[in-house]
Amino acid sequence: FGPTTWLAWTYLVIETLALLESGVFWLSLSRTLERVTPTSTQGGVEQPSVEIWIPTYREPFEVLEKSVLAAKAVDYPGLRVKVLDDGNRPWLEERCRVWQVDYVTRPEHTHAKAGNLNHSLALTTADFIVTMDADFATHRDFVRATLPFFADPRLAVLQTPQTFYNPDMVQQNLGLGGGVADEQALFFREIQPARDAWGCAFYCGSCAMLRTAALRDIGGFPSESITEDQLTTLKLMANGWTTQFLNRQLSVGLAAESIDAFFIQRDRWCKGAIEIMFLADGPLRNPQLSLMQRLLYMPFYWLINPFFQLAMMLAPVVCLMTGLSIMRIEQTSDLYMLVMPTVVVNLFSLSWISRGRYSPIISSSLSMVMAVRMARSAVAGVLRRSSTVFKVTPKGSQISASSDHLIFRTILGLTVLTLVAIVYAGWVNQQAGAADLAMPWLIFLGVFNLLHFLVALVLVKDRPRLRSEERFQIDASLNLTSYEPQDSGRLATPYQVHTVQVIDMSANGLRFIWRSPQPLPERMSLEIGGVALGLRLQRQASQDGVVVAVAHILAESPDQREALIQFLFSGRFEPVVQSKPGLIGALKQTARAVLSAS
Repeated sequence: FGPTTWLAWTYLVIETLALLESGVFWLSLSRTLERVTPTSTQGGVEQPSVEIWIPTYREPFEVLEKSVLAAKAVDYPGLRVKVLDDGNRPWLEERCRVWQVDYVTRPEHTHAKAGNLNHSLALTTADFIVTMDADFATHRDFVRATLPFFADPRLAVLQTPQTFYNPDMVQQNLGLGGGVADEQALFFREIQPARDAWGCAFYCGSCAMLRTAALRDIGGFPSESITEDQLTTLKLMANGWTTQFLNRQLSVGLAAESIDAFFIQRDRWCKGAIEIMFLADGPLRNPQLSLMQRLLYMPFYWLINPFFQLAMMLAPVVCLMTGLSIMRIEQTSDLYMLVMPTVVVNLFSLSWISRGRYSPIISSSLSMVMAVRMARSAVAGVLRRSSTVFKVTPKGSQISASSDHLIFRTILGLTVLTLVAIVYAGWVNQQAGAADLAMPWLIFLGVFNLLHFLVALVLVKDRPRLRSEERFQIDASLNLTSYEPQDSGRLATPYQVHTVQVIDMSANGLRFIWRSPQPLPERMSLEIGGVALGLRLQRQASQDGVVVAVAHILAESPDQREALIQFLFSGRFEPVVQSKPGLIGALKQTARAVLSAS
C-alpha cells in the first residue's frame, strides 16, 4: 500500500459517498407536488384567530419598518401583528406604538429565537400564527391563501417559498442582478415541492403558518438546536402531525447581502443539521419517523458535499502529478463516446429539471466556494465542537462590503497548482513519448476547474451596493398632480393632474414616462392609498420621442411611509431583481459571468 494506493482508496470512498448523496437527492426529485389553495367551506362559521409574529434581535429600523407595515396590511379580520423584540430596544417599543402593533419582550433572553417564540406562545390565545423573520414583508393575501389548508385537522405547518427583493451575494458579486435565479430558488421552488410529495416538507422558520395547538402538543419550539425550525418539523412529524408546502410567493425578503452574512447563515444551517442528527428526535434515533423522513432529513449534503467538492478541485493536480488513473480508457473513442456525453448530461440535467434555477458554472463555482468553509463546519459539527450560540444574519445598514481571504487564497493556490500540474504532465508525457489516453481527459478536467476557480475568485469579493432601496416593477398608470409655480412665501396649490406610466418604484424614488407636451414640473405629488406623497424631479431624458423621468419620493410622515410601503410590498409587483430564467437564459448568464470574471 503505497501513497498512490491510499489516494485511490480515498477517492473511491469519497466518490461512493457522493454517489449516495446524489442518489438520495435524485430519489427525492422523482416526485413533486404543486398545491393549490382549496376553496374555503367555513361559510358562516366563526373565523379562527390569526397573529403575525415578527421575532427580532438587532435588525435596524429600515429593515423592520417594511416587515411590520406590510404585515399590518394583510387582509384578514381581527388580525394582530406582534413584534417580538429580544433586544429590549426602547426606540422600537415607541415605534410599535406609532405603528399600532403589539410590542412583546421578555425579562430573560435564553434559547435565542426559539426562546423568544416560546415566550409569545405562552401568552397567545390565537388559533394560528404566521412567523416572519424581521427582514421579510408579508403580502396582503398571505392568510387568505394559507389558512384554508388547515381544514385538515392534522396539518401543523404550511411553509411557503422564501423569495427576495434584493440581489443575493452571487447575483451581486457577479454583476448578474435578476438575470439568474437567486441561490435559494432551487431549494424553495423545486426541492421543497418534491419533499412535500414525500410528506417531508419542512418548516424554514419564516414565511409559514403554524397551528398553535400542534406547537403546544410538542412542548413549543424546541431549543436543543440552533436550527429550531428543522427540529420543530421532526418533532411534529414524530407526533403524528403533517407539514405541507405551498409553492406560491406570498412574501418577499432580504437575501444575505455579503459573503460574511452568507457564511454566518450557512454555518448555522450546517452545524444545526448535523447537531440534530445526534439528538433523540433526530433522523437517526427517532423510531416514529418513516424511512423517507429519516433519509431526507439526514444531513448528507452537509456531511459529504464539501469534501467531494474539495476532492474534485484537487483531482487534476493529484492525478497529473502522481500518475493516479481515475478511469480506464482503452481507446480514444471511449473519451468522446462515453466520458464527454456523461459530463455534459450531468452538467445540464439539473438545470433542465429545475427550469433554469440551477446555472451550471455559477452554481458549481458556489459549491466550491462553500466547500472551503463548510468542510470545517461539518467536522466541527461531527466532533460536537460547534458553537451553540445562535448568530443572527446581519441585514440592512449592518452590512458592509467584505471579502473572504481564506477562500480567496485557497482558490488562488489551487489555480496555481492546477496550472503547474497541466504543464508538468504535458512535459512528462512529451518526454516519455507514450500516449496516455487518459491525459486529454485530465487536462480537460483541469481547464474545467480553472474556469470554475475564475468565477469563484470573483464570488468571494463583495461588490459595493449602490442602491439604498430596491426597486419594484410597477408598469401601471398612476396620477401625478403638478403644482403652480409660487413665491417662497405662498403655499403650493394643485394645478393639474397628469396620468403617467410608472416603470418602477422603490421606497425613495420612482421612474416614469411623461407623455404630456407640457414641460415637466419640478414639484409634483403622487397619491397612493388616499395619501399624497411629494415628488422632487431629479433627472429626465428623452427616449424614442417620450420623456423618461426619475423623481425622489418625499414620504416623511408615518402615514406616508405606511401607504408607500404597503403599496410596494402588497404582492402586486415583482421586485426588479427577480426573474424566471429558462435553461437557455441560465446558460447565457453563465457565459456572461465567465466573461466578466475573465
